[in-house]
Amino acid sequence: RLRAELAARGLRRQLAEGGPQLLGRLIAADTVDELCLTVSPFLTAGDASRIAHAPQALTTPARLRPASILAEDGFLFTRYVRDRAA
Repeated sequence: RLRAELAARGLRRQLAEGGPQLLGRLIAADTVDELCLTVSPFLTAGDASRIAHAPQALTTPARLRPASILAEDGFLFTRYVRDRAA
């Protein structure tokens, strides 16, 4: 409902910054067209799950393609876009 209201006001692009549950819900609703992901040059371990968490797995993963990759001080700043042709 919120997306429809924003689109009616001419706001067709939304940026969502949240945790794994929000991202998982947006992916499950087929509303993610881009993903910006930063890769850190540090090894660590813990009990964290994937970057996206949803109540159930998708039957068909969405295909993304790299749009830009920047490197700075060992960090990789990546931007992927949805490959709708696949």
